[in-house]
Amino acid sequence: MQIVQKIPVFDGLSLDQAQLLIQVSKFSKYEAGKTIYDIGGASDEMLILVKGKLNVLSDAGQLLGEVPPGSSIGEMGVFTGHPRSATIITAEECVGLEIRKNQLLGVMNADQSMKSTILENVVGMLSSRLADANSKLDVLTAQQQQAAHDLAQLLPESPEPESSEAEAVEESQDEAEVDADTTPELNDDDTPEAEDPA
Repeated sequence: MQIVQKIPVFDGLSLDQAQLLIQVSKFSKYEAGKTIYDIGGASDEMLILVKGKLNVLSDAGQLLGEVPPGSSIGEMGVFTGHPRSATIITAEECVGLEIRKNQLLGVMNADQSMKSTILENVVGMLSSRLADANSKLDVLTAQQQQAAHDLAQLLPESPEPESSEAEAVEESQDEAEVDADTTPELNDDDTPEAEDPA
């Protein structure tokens, strides 16, 4: 019951309320290397880890983190309905309490005080995670901007063209005018007479 009370989503519950949760939970043992949850799976239960350690893996199998004893996993999906966001595998032999979604909601609906406390904890946890996500986004944005700035400093400046296309057209027009000015004009006297065919 003390372990249940220490879980953030159940923070503030009385011993009697914690006992009710234990009564509807299932005590389970897991061998090392067992997959508890698959990424993308339905969030129809949560797990309170009593003993052992769990590994959190990405879709590509990359280790994202570890879950120590006294922690819970899957509770956000139970309340939000979102599918599993990571794969959970036991790093060693583990013991935990599984609480099914329908059983948890049933106990909560039967005890409005418990329901109010748990939902308040869920809202607080979601707000905290959103704030953490925003902070990480700000850090990544700043890093991206710095990387772009550093790259711009490394790249050589592009040489300016010697003349633009408009300047080239203007130069060709000037040349044409010069040619016209230097072409000799023919007077009537300079016009060669056609020979009289005889």
